[in-house]
Amino acid sequence: MTASTPTQAELDRMAAAADWLVRLHDAPGDEALADAWLQWCEEDPANLQAFRSAQSVWHAASPAAPALPEAQPERAWIDRRAWFGLAATVLVALGVGTTVYLRSDDDELLQSYSTPIAGTGSSVLPDGSRVELGADSRITTRYTAKQRSISVDFGEAYFLVAKDPSRPFRVDAGGMRVTAVGTAFNVRRNNDLVVIAVSEGKVQLDNDGASAGASVEGMSEGTPLVAGQQAVYSQDSRTVTIAEIQAADVASWRKGVLKYMHEPLGSVAQDLSRYHNKPIVISDERLSAMPFTGTVFSSRIADALRALESVFPLQVEERSDAIELVPRG
Repeated sequence: MTASTPTQAELDRMAAAADWLVRLHDAPGDEALADAWLQWCEEDPANLQAFRSAQSVWHAASPAAPALPEAQPERAWIDRRAWFGLAATVLVALGVGTTVYLRSDDDELLQSYSTPIAGTGSSVLPDGSRVELGADSRITTRYTAKQRSISVDFGEAYFLVAKDPSRPFRVDAGGMRVTAVGTAFNVRRNNDLVVIAVSEGKVQLDNDGASAGASVEGMSEGTPLVAGQQAVYSQDSRTVTIAEIQAADVASWRKGVLKYMHEPLGSVAQDLSRYHNKPIVISDERLSAMPFTGTVFSSRIADALRALESVFPLQVEERSDAIELVPRG
């Protein structure tokens, strides 16, 4: 079923409904607050509907949890256990921006989480899973009573997945689909490369829904990836390379350490741009394709770029709008 994108007024109304749920939970015996809530519900019938929708969406996203009380314009409180589940769907940790899109006609909750350049953040997803986002990253989640689907739109995300065998946890990124039940793994997506690394448990690699059936060299459908393994997928060549890594190195970016293993320099430059105040570009195709293995500290990217001049036949040219790596001479 297709639904139109909500208007800003609808999004504002949903945000207000979530805010009322928070405030009613925090002060269940506050009659003045209850009176204010009643007044808000009476101002517009759509306000009460938004309040009810927020409750029903939570229940669809967390079907195993106790149901929230039916929203009525009368004094009531929000049960603490019920609120815990709802909070996971409407609140995000400091550092992550979120946009909520509600499709109440089919009980589908869409959310978008994002971080700015050089900023990171974390959040709890509707099922209790946790996500940590690297700099300049965005994911979109789609939750129903039967599915947990996430898209890594760009950047990097580390997932600690809550176990729910009845609803596999699926992450799509640039032609790859990662399926897990309860595990921890990292996904990084650039223009061409998708890098998937597992720190705990096991995941399954497949083509995503858009490219299902298309062959990928180096993997078959349902290829397993276990803790201590990394898969690098090239969208241009449609190849996957799987290698052994240290499980402790997975998502080392959370500690300010960016690690690369045999990655094209152009992809590395694009990744470093997420942590720098200027984009880092390489226009020369031969230079961009040169493999790089090494470690860069996100707080010392300028030093790392200068160090590249002693390793690669390049020089760093800084402009007002960008930093370009160009062939030396």
